[in-house]
Amino acid sequence: MPEKRSSGAPAPRGGDIRRKSGAGSQTGDGVAEPGVPEPGSRDCWQRIGVWSHDKNCPVLAEVIHCRNCDMFIRAGRNLLDRDLPDGYLDEWAGIMASEKAEELFQTLSLIIFRIEGEWLALRTQALAEVIDPRRLKEHSLPHRRNKVLKGVINVRGEVQLCVSLKEQLGIERQAEKKPEANGKTYGRMIVMNSEDGRWVFPVDEVLGIYRVHPTSFQNVPVTVAKAQSTFTKGIFKWRDKHVAFLDDELLIYSLTRSVQ
Repeated sequence: MPEKRSSGAPAPRGGDIRRKSGAGSQTGDGVAEPGVPEPGSRDCWQRIGVWSHDKNCPVLAEVIHCRNCDMFIRAGRNLLDRDLPDGYLDEWAGIMASEKAEELFQTLSLIIFRIEGEWLALRTQALAEVIDPRRLKEHSLPHRRNKVLKGVINVRGEVQLCVSLKEQLGIERQAEKKPEANGKTYGRMIVMNSEDGRWVFPVDEVLGIYRVHPTSFQNVPVTVAKAQSTFTKGIFKWRDKHVAFLDDELLIYSLTRSVQ
């Protein structure tokens, strides 16, 4: 004769559960409890498991959490193994293709600043930091008559060359302007990186760091001064300003030659 299961035997694990007929789970007397789903039924983890309000699954005490139940594991595996919907591959192929096309036209990160009346921009890859000039002390070099080389300056314990971008670019001095209604502007020192060291130069105002799309660049007009146009890769409009995008590599090369 087959061995009978004793009434005190532990409840089976989630993977051994078979759905029985009837709307409710079985009580200890073999009678279905009305309104309570069976363990192993569809979405039982949400109705009687840890994500339900009552948490009255009879095998929950044994498995501790629904993620340890074979029924929950099998449901997750079935979700991953399900057939792809129609058009799924074509949709993602189009998404991946469009992302690659956008990568070809990435925006550039630029720092925009002003020297006299000229608005200029450099790549932030060449930027080390922007410093308040009141925290720095510039020292001139004796027996040097070089308009580009202003002297040396101590930046965080390191002596760096201080140069004049105004002289290097041939920017003319403008008459003093009254401060705008939105407040005063403050001069800054920009520290620029290079392979041979750092360069420090004063500017009259720093507008900030912005991203600019390459399609915004226009050719350099003939009205731009010859010295400045040599270092300008393009002109773009930012808000109500026309900004010259400088070639930082050519600029550093020219500065190196100027101070030798």
